[in-house]
Amino acid sequence: TSACVNVTHLELYPDLDKSISYICNKFHVREEHHPLPQRGDYQAARYYFSDAFPSATALAAAMLYQITSPIAIKLIDNRQKYLFKELFDQNIIQTWAKELKLSCEEKDKYGAIVEICGPQIEQGQLMRRIGDYADEFDQRFIVYDLNATTVGYFGRQKAADVKLQEIDKKYQSKGCSVVLDRRTSSIIFYAQPNATIEAVTTCKTDIEQLLKMFVNINDDDGSEMSDITYQQDNTRECSFCKQKRIATRTFRICGHAYCRCAVSTLKKLPLSCPRCRRNIHIQDINEMFCSNRGDLVELCKVAIQNYLNCPTNATDKDLLFCPNESCEGLIFRNKDYQTCLTCGRGVCANCKLIDDELHENRTCVEREQLRKENTEFFPQLFKNVEEFVKDNWPPELPRIVDIICNPYLKQPNTPSLTCFYEGVRELGCQPPPDINQGFFGFHGTSAKAVESICYFGFDPSRRSGQVYGSGEYFGVKATISHGYSIKDNPLSESYMMLVAYVMKCDRVKTHKDFCYVVNNPTDWKTAFNLPVAVITYGKKAENKLNFSFTLSSTCTSQLPETSRLKTWTSPFRWAWRKDDLTFEPYNDKINQILEESYEKWKLHKGPSFFVTPPLIRYIDDIPQTYQIDFAANRQTNTKTHFPRSIQRNRLEDSKINVKVRWFYQNEHKLWTPYETMVQQDIEDAYQAYVKGAGSSKWCVQFPGRPERYEINFVMGIQTNTVSNEPREIRRE
Repeated sequence: TSACVNVTHLELYPDLDKSISYICNKFHVREEHHPLPQRGDYQAARYYFSDAFPSATALAAAMLYQITSPIAIKLIDNRQKYLFKELFDQNIIQTWAKELKLSCEEKDKYGAIVEICGPQIEQGQLMRRIGDYADEFDQRFIVYDLNATTVGYFGRQKAADVKLQEIDKKYQSKGCSVVLDRRTSSIIFYAQPNATIEAVTTCKTDIEQLLKMFVNINDDDGSEMSDITYQQDNTRECSFCKQKRIATRTFRICGHAYCRCAVSTLKKLPLSCPRCRRNIHIQDINEMFCSNRGDLVELCKVAIQNYLNCPTNATDKDLLFCPNESCEGLIFRNKDYQTCLTCGRGVCANCKLIDDELHENRTCVEREQLRKENTEFFPQLFKNVEEFVKDNWPPELPRIVDIICNPYLKQPNTPSLTCFYEGVRELGCQPPPDINQGFFGFHGTSAKAVESICYFGFDPSRRSGQVYGSGEYFGVKATISHGYSIKDNPLSESYMMLVAYVMKCDRVKTHKDFCYVVNNPTDWKTAFNLPVAVITYGKKAENKLNFSFTLSSTCTSQLPETSRLKTWTSPFRWAWRKDDLTFEPYNDKINQILEESYEKWKLHKGPSFFVTPPLIRYIDDIPQTYQIDFAANRQTNTKTHFPRSIQRNRLEDSKINVKVRWFYQNEHKLWTPYETMVQQDIEDAYQAYVKGAGSSKWCVQFPGRPERYEINFVMGIQTNTVSNEPREIRRE
């Protein structure tokens, strides 16, 4: 038997013959090809693989398809359309494509599909450039969602509509545009790359002042609202992501606010507000999904599935949707493992497994018993990930130097594993999950960040390059993720890449031949992906990762949550010596680790030294581990081996007996107490302001951090003096 695949743009693949030779040797097949009629300005051919078993020829064709398949980007929302229009209009993406020897073109007359053809490594590099550009673009593009009441003021030729057109006309010459999208009930602000910061700022201010006017009109008592009241009422906190935004709408029934994230979050029926659990009005649903028909189709499938599961449904109760997300066929509930007549894959109606050999001719109970007898989760996971990497490593990438399975997964309280298990429970399963409930994906990142990700997991607050929306991105192919891998040393000849295990669930979206996007909750308490292995690849192994970190019994995951309002202060404080010979106090969390370990050593119940979890370094924000030696009063960086003196001091009573506590709101909207060492200083500055002896603004620097923050006692806000990022504060 034979298998074939069409390859277009032959001129873009100078090493195609080498790749085909590699495929033929790997699968022991014979290849021949025939040219296809020329269409446009590129060459194409059809490649046949034969003289082998069907499975071998099919795998050979699949590998060639992976090497030569294009990336097709479907532009589904206004942000993507504006972004790619700018890239094409400014000739930016064409220049990048020419540099990387790729083809990039709009495939339909509406420009709704962008196709990128050429070698996979260069495709990944182009997508990396687009993602980096998108981060800057997002500073110039804002969507203001309008609620049902406000959008009524923007009827054609009404006062608000006329005013909006005036704003647009005023700033057009300055590179800004303001458009009302009636289909999505939103105002779109866009600034061209050459627009000045002043023009962008004043234009956004004019838009927000216009919106503020209608908040005033709708104010129940008709009174004028101050700027602070406007910020409180119009900059509302989304009930889903807990972020404060101007561009929010409110539910008709309960009045709570929501933003665009609701579309990707609402997956379970009945649809309800996460704050009060009251049902969502059908008109709200229509407004949410008006520009997200793909998500609406998925939601409709869930609704139909609920109907099929309903006990009162006597006619169709034995039917279910096929668990294959790309299939819309129905299967029989009472047949357990079966072949779907629509997609042809082996599926189970009960446990939702797909193409599982262990399930063949067995019930779900029999399969589970056999699985438990055969293997445990992590040994099988580590075995599978090594096989996955070796089977899917492309020949065009440098050779693999080493594959290291994440050693921190062997420790039960590792934060990355804790978050993942919470995700498994949210899906209605008990951890660890069945291995067949997930799949593997590649993730390129900075080599310096690899160990931190292995321990803590993927931090949602560090998302960037979000071309396909919010989430953590994982490459379908290693060649794509290679474009995101960054050496820790430009002279190094090796790279690092992570492999993650991703759960099959509605939080995951697949973009064919490019990536998986996992929309994890931003509070970093739940994750549907797990860092499983680290690949070191290149010409030399000098960049090989060395996991030197051994957790003590006082690992960070066992410490109290920062959202708890801490009221106790330890009487002792540890500090490390800086370059100027002064001592800098450790923060509260690290102080607890040191004090507990010191006590064990002092009472002869533990060693005189231990290795800390990764700590954020003072000078470069890179997590590092340190060996603490209590006998010598010394800390040593485990990688650089640089030593520093440490000391343990008794705190003054004024630092311990603090009756008033100060808190700030962290990035997850949790109230977090300030460090013990600055609590009394903040209170003293506050009392000085109240008594007229001090300023309403006061600067503070936290232990272990170089940044300075300005605390404004009038506004109740803390502001980073470098990034200007504000956070709310409170006093109790």
